[in-house]
Amino acid sequence: MTIVLVVVDLTAVTIALPDIRASLGASLAEVQWVVDAYALTLAAVLLPAGVLADRYGRRRMLAIGVAVFTLASLACALAPTAPLLDVARGVQGLGASALYGTTTPLIASVYPEGPARGRALGIFSAVSGLAMTLGPVVGGVLTAGFGWRAIFLINLPIGLFVLVALRQRVAESRGRGHLDPLGVLLVAAALFAIIPALIHDLPLLLVAGLVLLAAFVLVERRSAAPMIDFGLFANRVFAVGSATTLLMLAALLGGFTYLTLYVQGPLEASPVEAGVRFLAFSVAAVIGPIAVGRVLHRWPMGVLIAAGPALITVALLVMAIPAADRWTPIMIGLFLGGLGLGAGNVVANQVGLTAPMDQVGMATGTVNTLKQVGTAVGVAVLAAPYRSGVSAMLLVAAGLALAGALLPLALAAGRVSRSPASPSPAGGTDPAGR
Repeated sequence: MTIVLVVVDLTAVTIALPDIRASLGASLAEVQWVVDAYALTLAAVLLPAGVLADRYGRRRMLAIGVAVFTLASLACALAPTAPLLDVARGVQGLGASALYGTTTPLIASVYPEGPARGRALGIFSAVSGLAMTLGPVVGGVLTAGFGWRAIFLINLPIGLFVLVALRQRVAESRGRGHLDPLGVLLVAAALFAIIPALIHDLPLLLVAGLVLLAAFVLVERRSAAPMIDFGLFANRVFAVGSATTLLMLAALLGGFTYLTLYVQGPLEASPVEAGVRFLAFSVAAVIGPIAVGRVLHRWPMGVLIAAGPALITVALLVMAIPAADRWTPIMIGLFLGGLGLGAGNVVANQVGLTAPMDQVGMATGTVNTLKQVGTAVGVAVLAAPYRSGVSAMLLVAAGLALAGALLPLALAAGRVSRSPASPSPAGGTDPAGR
């Protein structure tokens, strides 16, 4: 239920932007920030939220996140001006980061390693994919029937229900975590600079963001109580899985940004037709996680990590094939891409759980942050190829996905036999995670 709040609010609002602009007399920049304030705050605070959850309790952090998200939703619904709506959306993003950053660790604390956890992670990722699909539909229905403010008001009963259910049905779990205020400031500032710089092609801002990120790494390495344990990246499963996740999201979601423009441009599809066609992707994004969740505890981890980007590579190559009926390869590619994204998301969650149990909040926060960065990287990298044509863009995107599929070869070669189940005394996983 919490992931539905996060994802639906990220996508539902986009359909209401014209009504918001007309209702509040907002400028184009102010309307853009209705989306950006939420997405950027969510991305920038995911890692600190995971660390706080490890230290002070995952259920407690989730409850705080739901409360902040719900109150911010009320503030959004009541906002009399666009700037106040933008501020409320930023606060919503803060609450969403706690929701997003604690759900996977709580699943791990409730379900032991094995088939039950695999099924739970599969269902979690499938619901996330379904919520992403339903977001624009829900946004359209609520806006048309009750006005744009209803998009935020609907969160109030859902938030109250989640708070009651948390108290009654979810046990507290915690680990160890250290929150370094300077580290939080540096990583948040770095992501607030890097993500917009990549999307909007702002080289000076990108340099500033990279400098801030380097300063964050330096401060954390020298800290007596660091916020992030860089020793996690000595675990090959975590390091390779994290890098693969970034490349996978860059290839698919970055590529789909321009594919949508192509579909509604040269292919002359209406927004409704484009939405209906993209249902093939949405359906597959629900099927993929459930299928992978059933084998998550049995297949070699290297194979699991490679499966998502491998499917995405094939999907992008198929869509790049010139054909008289241009829709046929696109529809096939959409379905394969949905399967790949769904499968990859389940495995990305499992990658975060390869950390010691007392650090899974930090680890899953890191992986989820890389998802946001990966999407921004894809949008930036694929802009130039798209100017040469959609096929050129799809081929470059396929190259990114293929790189992600090839990275796990060392793991698939036998260094890791199964999805890791038991931490080693040094804090890694099985022998391949040392």
